[in-house]
Amino acid sequence: MKNRTMNSYFKSSGIVLLFITAFLSCKTSNKLTSQEKLCRANTISLNKISPYYDGQWQGITVASDGACYFGSASHGLYHGGGFFKFDPSTKKLEVLAKDLTKLVGDDVSKNTPQGKVHSPIIEHNGNLFLATHLAAYWDEVLDKYAGSYFLSYNLANKKWTNYGITKPGFSTYSAIEVDKKRNKAYLMAVPFAPKDKAEGQHLYQIDLITREKKDLGKLDDGKAAFYFYLDDKGKVWITKWKGKGNLYCYDPEKDSIITYENAFPEPKLFPNGAPANDPKIKGASWTWAQPIDDGKRCLFTMGDYGGGDERLWIFDPQKDISSKAAFTPVAYIGNTFLSVALGGTRVYFIQRGDNTSSRHYDTEGKRDVPADKNGFHVNNLHLRSVALDKNDKNPFIDHGKLIDQDGRTPAYIGSLAADNKGNVFMSGGWLTKPGDESTLMFLFKDSKGKIYAPLEHPGQQSNNESGSSLSQYQKLKRGEFFSWVNVNKDLK
Repeated sequence: MKNRTMNSYFKSSGIVLLFITAFLSCKTSNKLTSQEKLCRANTISLNKISPYYDGQWQGITVASDGACYFGSASHGLYHGGGFFKFDPSTKKLEVLAKDLTKLVGDDVSKNTPQGKVHSPIIEHNGNLFLATHLAAYWDEVLDKYAGSYFLSYNLANKKWTNYGITKPGFSTYSAIEVDKKRNKAYLMAVPFAPKDKAEGQHLYQIDLITREKKDLGKLDDGKAAFYFYLDDKGKVWITKWKGKGNLYCYDPEKDSIITYENAFPEPKLFPNGAPANDPKIKGASWTWAQPIDDGKRCLFTMGDYGGGDERLWIFDPQKDISSKAAFTPVAYIGNTFLSVALGGTRVYFIQRGDNTSSRHYDTEGKRDVPADKNGFHVNNLHLRSVALDKNDKNPFIDHGKLIDQDGRTPAYIGSLAADNKGNVFMSGGWLTKPGDESTLMFLFKDSKGKIYAPLEHPGQQSNNESGSSLSQYQKLKRGEFFSWVNVNKDLK
């Protein structure tokens, strides 16, 4: 059963609405307890391959060959992100590209590196399609970024195809999709360099046969589009994170973009449907989306700063959008962000132990906070899942607080994938133990001598003091690890 469609399941049994009472009666609640269940994961160090890998967001999938393909990110001026294959049957990790910058042929003496795969990874006709994203966010070097490349990797012959830069200087942040019937790819071209920002964000189409690139129009609303939903008619549905709460649709037959303003239902909170009325939250958007039933519908979650809603949803474009009839809530699941995945008939996600305290808690920003007195990272990350099958006796499962075979605990996990065999795959930062390879974080010194960490910019409070005593790299107390766990024992 392939994760992207799950055709036979959805056609035969449909999806059940799991109401609040089902969650309140579960043996495992979405609440931190004094005796937490542990979820034992297996980890492989990625910093042994390169000490410069420093984070990961999206960029992970389970392919038709059963293997997990994923990226690991880098932030700096001299080394790019990597791309890997993990075979769960052999437990073997294979490096497919140690440095994406070298893969695409950029010259780091002239260009800032290709730092990551921040896009979804889409399989079509034996190929994995993905896009690169920039490594360096500092204003003084952003104009040296060549631009994001659209790539494919062939599973059979293990060869890469480079479709080139979509729009010079612009990055893919971060959604892509592939129309398999029409051999068209879609992606966002987003400006980061100060000189380009006035041009705004644009939706692009790439013809996979001719490689022709077409600018479909401007979508300059919000910060990012993390996922597209490509329906069975070839229409591309788009939301913008931290935007106005609009839903956009590119119709290839009309070659135009339709806007549905304030499209989403009012956001509500886990577990009892209280209004999510935090004034700091921007308009609704999905931060994870997954087509189901041959693209006729899609599952989605709204996630951090995606409107504040804490439910799993189904969107059906055949139903009326203006009345909100196109949106059906599946379950209250709590606060989520990018680390969500569909595997078999369950949706898996990463959360902090206590949902209430995790709302709008910056897990990524706190990944370098020291461990607590018991050696656990204070982010307290759990793997959880919700069932889509109405007959499943375990509608909601807390698989436990994540810990690996050597006692490490995760600091931040921004990418998640799952299969229908109970395997859940993750890439992210874990606290290191003595003898581990640690991440070397690049520190950027601007023209005035001020030093910034990777995601800091002028005007923000730096985590580092400026001065000549600091080296160019700072050794962190976390490292980048690929991890996996099999949860079949919880599903019985």
